[in-house]
Amino acid sequence: MFDFRNKTIFVFSPQPWNYLQISKHHYARALAKDNEVYFVPPPANAILSNFTIEKVQKGLHVVRYTIPSPWFLRVKFPAVYKFVLRYFLSRLLRKNIPKADIVFDFGCYRQFDSLDFVTAGYKIFFPVDDFGTFQPDERGADMILTVSENIQRKFPEGKCHFINHGLAEEFSKKVSTNTTSWHQRGTVKVGCSGNLFIRFLDTETLGALVSRHPTIEFHFFGSQEATLSVDWQRRWFELLHSKPNVRLRGMLSAQALADAYDDMDIFLLCYKPDYINYHAENSHKVLEYLCAGKVLVSSYLSIYSDTDLFQIAPKDNNHLLLSMFDDVIALLPFYNSGILTTRRREFALRHTYERNILKIGNLIEK
Repeated sequence: MFDFRNKTIFVFSPQPWNYLQISKHHYARALAKDNEVYFVPPPANAILSNFTIEKVQKGLHVVRYTIPSPWFLRVKFPAVYKFVLRYFLSRLLRKNIPKADIVFDFGCYRQFDSLDFVTAGYKIFFPVDDFGTFQPDERGADMILTVSENIQRKFPEGKCHFINHGLAEEFSKKVSTNTTSWHQRGTVKVGCSGNLFIRFLDTETLGALVSRHPTIEFHFFGSQEATLSVDWQRRWFELLHSKPNVRLRGMLSAQALADAYDDMDIFLLCYKPDYINYHAENSHKVLEYLCAGKVLVSSYLSIYSDTDLFQIAPKDNNHLLLSMFDDVIALLPFYNSGILTTRRREFALRHTYERNILKIGNLIEK
């Protein structure tokens, strides 16, 4: 197995390093336990180039840099923008950081078209999000990984490897400290986490569940930014703010979210695919919910369709979630029994970021 220790690693991310921590950030944190990791986000823009390195924890450094280019280049002349970025970033990295052993590219499509500009012993392209115009470009990588089987199928057979989403440490640590078994505590609480106004959210089904169960509390965690000029977003916004059984919890840190999950009795995941930009395959929220142990009622997810870890609706039949949810409410002690809780948590713990790194090491070694 490839040894992910004592290496210098670049993690190129299309998102900045801030309070919103997603897979790129979690991989960087996990890799930093045994390596020197440099997280490289998109640049800020300025008249002159600048470069600083901020240490955020042992082994983990965030690169802060600017490039001398006007912001409109990124939108109006993307090829020119990428050329300028590649030119300055390659020189800044060579000047300030030792040669990288490993490079991860988590889909930095707006920043560069290839990893050829950076020198490293091994390069990994890790696209996470599928979209209609996605092309099976290797981007100068030695290995391609993805959480999407649809992306995997777009590459030649054997070229792209599936790696499931990871479970952040804030959630996995809760398993060892949360030893109490579930018991009914008055009002049933349902947890639903994520962007509340993403266009793939099935707000009609969610709204129907909220309306037909007025004695159940629905706790929504996540961004509430909406374009209220869009009809469906306006209707959904009005429902969320008018129903007395809705609790809008906002965006929480991973630790605060893991703590909040302890109070939930049921988790809910309800999306609708367009089969262009969202294919109803997977969701990183599943592992968080399973790790919390309580029952999950979900719309169809192809990657989990053959499992019995949670209650999952048939493909393109979200309306069946209404009756599925009713059945779960009626038999909640069974669905939250100790045996089922343990099975869910054991599955989630097999997908921590540390374990995913070991899986990647095995793939490199082959």
